[in-house]
Amino acid sequence: MSQHRFMIDASARKPIESVTQNSMLGRDPAYMKIEDVMKSLIVLRHGKAENPGGVADFDRSLAGRGASDAVRVGEVLVEKGLTPDLIVTSTAKRAATTAQLVAEGCNYSGEIVPVSDLYLPTQSTILATVRGIAEQHSRVVIVGHNPGFGVFAMKFGSGVDSFPTCAWAHIGFDVEYWGEVTETSNSEGLDFWYPKIDE
Repeated sequence: MSQHRFMIDASARKPIESVTQNSMLGRDPAYMKIEDVMKSLIVLRHGKAENPGGVADFDRSLAGRGASDAVRVGEVLVEKGLTPDLIVTSTAKRAATTAQLVAEGCNYSGEIVPVSDLYLPTQSTILATVRGIAEQHSRVVIVGHNPGFGVFAMKFGSGVDSFPTCAWAHIGFDVEYWGEVTETSNSEGLDFWYPKIDE
């Protein structure tokens, strides 16, 4: 696994292996109490992608439905009071484009941080990336791929039995520092959404 460096919070008490940057944190009263004592992670699968012949998997583009769904994800995050203060994404084209469109949909103006290890990641890779988030960030969107993201959402979330494209699970981790998140951490599934839930 390659090593990434986000912007590291000097106040963090745990070693950091991965990546981060900063923006504004929107808060909703319904979530305020939870997020006062938890780190809030929104695990998002990329939008539906095209599958043309002769194109490498890494370079696949979003389909029209995938692009519109990604914008809708951003809008829903705003509606639910979940505007992120950081977005981290796989470097694969379909994931990076999803992250950009989600940012547009929720008027996120911070940096979108690319992490190459989030392309088809293992559970340990996802956890390492989460532990690398700088401590000034409280609500983070992380964009990637199945099967890894689906497994992660089912393990730590609630009510997740499948993880279609542009699905997201909002997970609260009962930790003070991102660096404390492990595979056995206490977590709470706070929300689960996917595009067809609105249909």
